[in-house]
Amino acid sequence: MFEPLSPLTKVPDVKLIKSISTKQLIKNWQQKFSIDISKYFASCEQIHLYQCNQTQLQFFTPDEIEGSGELYEQLQCFNWYYMRRKWEHDVAIQDLEGCKNVLEVGCGQGAFVQRLIQEHMLSAIGIESNKSAIQIAQSQGIPVSVSTLAEIACDKAKYFDAICAFQVLEHLSAPRTFIEDSIQLIKPGGKLILSVPNAESFAKHDHNNLLDQPPHHMHRWCKETFLTLQKVFPLDLVKFRIEPLAIYHIDWYLGIQNSRLPKIRLIRSPFFRISNYVMKPVLERYSVLRNLIVGHTLYVEFRVRS
Repeated sequence: MFEPLSPLTKVPDVKLIKSISTKQLIKNWQQKFSIDISKYFASCEQIHLYQCNQTQLQFFTPDEIEGSGELYEQLQCFNWYYMRRKWEHDVAIQDLEGCKNVLEVGCGQGAFVQRLIQEHMLSAIGIESNKSAIQIAQSQGIPVSVSTLAEIACDKAKYFDAICAFQVLEHLSAPRTFIEDSIQLIKPGGKLILSVPNAESFAKHDHNNLLDQPPHHMHRWCKETFLTLQKVFPLDLVKFRIEPLAIYHIDWYLGIQNSRLPKIRLIRSPFFRISNYVMKPVLERYSVLRNLIVGHTLYVEFRVRS
């Protein structure tokens, strides 16, 4: 089999992790979300998950299976898809202290942009590929457009004090281009703030997680991958933060633990009862216990070298 290039290093130093039937993916998406994703796989019967040996980034091929803005329009009908407040938003607010001009990429319906403007008096704008989300944002007076980073660079090169992209990088088939374009827009010494699903979180044991596969996710990121970015781009790593288990992820977490047990009723049935009547309320009540569990999101802050 032809070995693809790593999306970050652009060299074929990669290894195949697994291959997935697109026919089964199409069926699963239709059953779970009532969304037809067949057009993304018109030219392939299988997709492949590789790992870059130099950066540990896991990535799917071929590139053409990346989801379009239409996919996110379909997913936004689920109330959990565009959350107005996220853990990483609160972390970023602290890290944006001293910044004035901020761009959020993949801003959805613009909740974070609105928060920066109204609560923190920053000059903030957002860009988004989901046209329906843009309309919702604009109807509320939030400055969100369909512009690309390259288009913005025409008149705002080295303009922004910070660029934020929350849960965006994993969706893109060309992350290197995204990072390079972002750097062109940030002032020397400015900040690039990113959050992604953590490939080392509890969710890594959910092997049926459709949203962590194409056409939704194209990559899986971990701490080691972000450390290597300093060798590829003019970036210095400032901060890592790992999200604790979120309250709204407790059911998901316990379900995953249950699925990892042997498929023996005498084992699974008691664990299910203990999970729901003992572990769930304890985790909901005590944040100190949730803090011990590696949650969904990995947050990183980089500084652009002068």
